[in-house]
Amino acid sequence: MNVYQSNPDMLPDSAFTPATLDHLVVGNRGRMLDQRRTPVTIVGVVETTGFVVLRIDDFEDRDATWSIPFEEIDRYQFALDAQRVDDATRRRLAATVTRLNHPLCVPADGAQRALTEKRVAGEEKRAAAWLATASRFIADSRPLPDPDTRRGDPVLGADLLRYLATRGLDDMEEAFATQYVSAPHSGELVKGHRIVIAELGFVGYEGKMIRDPGLFNGPWSRERRAEHVCARLGFIRALFGRLGRSTLAVYRGLSIEGDIEPRRRDTFVSTTLARAVAESHFDCGRPGSTRMLLGFTVPVSRVFMTFFETPALSRQFLEAEAVLFDDAEMPVL
Repeated sequence: MNVYQSNPDMLPDSAFTPATLDHLVVGNRGRMLDQRRTPVTIVGVVETTGFVVLRIDDFEDRDATWSIPFEEIDRYQFALDAQRVDDATRRRLAATVTRLNHPLCVPADGAQRALTEKRVAGEEKRAAAWLATASRFIADSRPLPDPDTRRGDPVLGADLLRYLATRGLDDMEEAFATQYVSAPHSGELVKGHRIVIAELGFVGYEGKMIRDPGLFNGPWSRERRAEHVCARLGFIRALFGRLGRSTLAVYRGLSIEGDIEPRRRDTFVSTTLARAVAESHFDCGRPGSTRMLLGFTVPVSRVFMTFFETPALSRQFLEAEAVLFDDAEMPVL
């Protein structure tokens, strides 16, 4: 079963050239170097933050826009007749990369993690009380969806948003989940959460420096993001606790071209609750690729969001997804 759209008539790679900074011209058309060669068009070049804005031109995420760092344009290819920047622009773009392409490391502190877990325990009690009195999912004794349907429960999804609305966090939830589903590394919305999660002591942040000076301003402040993270974790743990579930069986299917390198630590690990989805990833590998099909049982304490309760995870992509916190003790997951 192939759970993703593709184009069987896509052009060969020989019709394109590897992308460089020279190609950062609005209107240029190209493709991502993924398995299905997702087509894109450049719709913006933002020199202040060093992001090129790409419009997705086909497949499930059609018409979405992704903001990609200039220096990551080598993950794409462009048409042979694509326009090139002039020398002065090329120098400015290169200077922007030099200015912004720097690492940022925020280690996770064990003592802070212990304090945060106490906070989450309080959030779990709060969510459990709400589920007992206000949840339509619980009141109707609805079961969790079968992962093979790859669609969450709309009543449970509405419950989550209604619960977070009592904290004024429903808009943040919608924006975060929508961005994560489309492209978690696009722009810095998800990055802000990753940094806060490190500061809470859950998973260290290893990535790039902050480019947008307003990342933590206004409703997206560090404290509001932390409140969202803890409230969401409390809801998840209370929900599964009420349903008598302490673990989840999850799967990953991987297809790797070229040399196998150690997995880079990330805040989140995307998995699926449906084996068929993992098998689709496993089966889509090109000839000569290395493929792996993995299955694990993980504690609910590692779960940040699932397709069960997250409406955005049942929209354009039907992957029966479960998003976990990374765990250094499980390097392949």
